Amino acid sequence: MNNAHTSLPDAVQEPPRPFPAPMTPPQSDLRGLPFMPLDTCRLLDSDLFALSTGDGFKCAVALWCKAWQQVPAGSLPHNDRVLAHLSGAGGRWPTLRTVALHGWVVCSDGRLYHPVIAQKANQAWKARLAQRARAARRWGHAPEESAPLIPAPACHGTAHADARESERESKSRSLRSRGNNQADLARGRSSKAHVPHPLEEQAARLRQRSAARKQGREPARNTPEAQPHMAGDDKPGGAEC
Repeated sequence: MNNAHTSLPDAVQEPPRPFPAPMTPPQSDLRGLPFMPLDTCRLLDSDLFALSTGDGFKCAVALWCKAWQQVPAGSLPHNDRVLAHLSGAGGRWPTLRTVALHGWVVCSDGRLYHPVIAQKANQAWKARLAQRARAARRWGHAPEESAPLIPAPACHGTAHADARESERESKSRSLRSRGNNQADLARGRSSKAHVPHPLEEQAARLRQRSAARKQGREPARNTPEAQPHMAGDDKPGGAEC
């Protein structure tokens, strides 16, 4: 019996999915900025906190902190030996690897990115660029050009947290802009205050002195009362030769 017509067709193989684009700009550099924001509500509600052990959670947090100081910011090298060193796991890395790398994604540049860490890094990088632009305007330098920020993709269970954080960030931006406007108005008022010229101050002193002479408070310089008393002026004949 010919089984040619009854054999199953070959399974269709799906093409390999392309790696996602990096989640932070390649030039983003947060070195020298030791502070990393931590959303405690998001962390305590995460799957990592629910499923990890003490050692695995410790390695995960260590990798977050190390990624903050990498370039691009918020990324890690895709190398197990380096990750074992950065996480502090050492020889225990094969056992803790799955928990420590929870949420990390390999991107097209060959590095690991975490959506939450990348989101925080993009916000910090944007603030750093804004500070550099303000300093450049203050000192008359041209601000350096920067690539647009790359939005980090939303991960499972973080949509509500992202909405809360975006709302808090918009409120803080509005408060900062309001404070900057008030500071600019205060600087404008102070700049409009009249600073007297030294010649104006001297003229004012001369007017005060003239008024004092008229009122008899100060004798005129050319009057006899103002002349210095010379020896021999008391004598009727004047000074002797």
